Amino acid sequence: MLDIPEQPETKPKPRQGELKLRYVNRQQITMAQICVEELIPADHKARAIWELAGRQDLSRFTEALRTTKDCPGRSAWDPQLLVSLWVYAYSEGITSGREIERVMAWEPGLMWLSGLEQVNYHTITDFRVEHKVALDELFAGLLAMLEELGLLSLEQVMHDGTKIRAQAGVDTFRREKSLRERLAAAREAVKQMGDPRDEAPARNRKQAAQERAVRERWKRLEAATAEMEVLQAEKAKPEEKEAVQVSLTEPEARKMKHGDNAIAPSYNAQITTDAEHKIIVGVHATQCSSDANSLMPGIEEVTRNLGKAPAQAVVDGGFTNRGNILDCAQQGIDLVGSLTDPKEKSEASMKSNGIDPKFAPHYFQILENGERLECPAGCSLEQLGKSVKHGNPYQQYRARGEDCLSCRYQKLCCPRNPERGRTVSIQLEEHSDVAAFREKMKSEESKRIYRRRGEVAEFPNAWIKEKLGLRKFRVRGLVKAGTELLWAALTYNIMQWVRLVWRQQATA
Repeated sequence: MLDIPEQPETKPKPRQGELKLRYVNRQQITMAQICVEELIPADHKARAIWELAGRQDLSRFTEALRTTKDCPGRSAWDPQLLVSLWVYAYSEGITSGREIERVMAWEPGLMWLSGLEQVNYHTITDFRVEHKVALDELFAGLLAMLEELGLLSLEQVMHDGTKIRAQAGVDTFRREKSLRERLAAAREAVKQMGDPRDEAPARNRKQAAQERAVRERWKRLEAATAEMEVLQAEKAKPEEKEAVQVSLTEPEARKMKHGDNAIAPSYNAQITTDAEHKIIVGVHATQCSSDANSLMPGIEEVTRNLGKAPAQAVVDGGFTNRGNILDCAQQGIDLVGSLTDPKEKSEASMKSNGIDPKFAPHYFQILENGERLECPAGCSLEQLGKSVKHGNPYQQYRARGEDCLSCRYQKLCCPRNPERGRTVSIQLEEHSDVAAFREKMKSEESKRIYRRRGEVAEFPNAWIKEKLGLRKFRVRGLVKAGTELLWAALTYNIMQWVRLVWRQQATA
């Protein structure tokens, strides 16, 4: 081996003069050349959204336009652009028209879609809520195209609901007395302003805006009063009518409990998903926090969109009730769901009323072919009459008050008003369709189908909230909230088409 001599240590040369550094000059003005087509790559989703929007019939969006080429007036924006802007914005988690206008100045996808033009946020936000019928047709047309591509079949759909917050705040809810006081004050304020059609001296913009705000407040309070009267009509007891509260800013919103146990003004988004490729085939918003009565409207929505009802519907326990079972059986829809055991349901009901579950009705013994009952303590209950609960017939029995007062189990069996005697309802018979459904759900095949419900039905819910950012509606009122929900569902389906079809074709 050669012996390499050690290199001598080199000393840095001493610095002479001021350092030479490159600084950023933000005061300069430059001329930039931008090729719009090169702003985004060939496989960018903005290209897919634009292409898909161009395939759809958007003529319904232009029905309200009156300015033609031979007439004076400003040109309207092409609905293909406005549809594409909203779908792309939702796919990026942007749900505000102002934010779209702001981001359009620098975001490559929006710059490419708009061709470097700037669209006013008023135009963008108005387009979102003013074309509900056209949007319904666009959603249905997209579903028809996806059906032709084999991405949905309606052989099996899964339905679920999720709560989405409204614009109204919790502190905007008021009872009747407070609401009518505010309404009277608003009417007086409008009355003092006089008739806006009368000739008056010129007003500045600030005064006009203030008067407009007063009139809008009066209209909202009028709507809130009408909504309160509707809710009070549904209540039977005077104390229930007094407890009714309505939001001053968004009367149609309802307080609902969310998954994090928070109670907030919300709407209940009902979503029906085809199980094959998790395509949303029906969507609508309701004011009811319960899901019990929302299944059949969801089925009707699917039928309206695709011209036929699904062959099978899979739902959770919130939708599995006697009414939905009978309706599905009548329409020939195979319903799969979680049905609570009647004994467990009865015991839970007893516990909520302060009665020990061991004294639930099924622990009472039927004697003399149903002529009387015998309670666990050995006392006799005589027939009282028949009743109907949730469509099911019941036979009612009542014990004597003196028996309940002297019974050692009184606090467990009859804690409230023992002097009246314990009343017990025994179901006479179960509808044949309900009995058949209960028997069907005992099979392993039905259990296997139901176990898949979560991954299909809850997937679009999570996507819409997490990916699209729709945790709170940007608009007010049930109709506008339903329209925004439909935009989110449309965006979700288009993103599935991009993933399943467009990117596959681009790769090929």
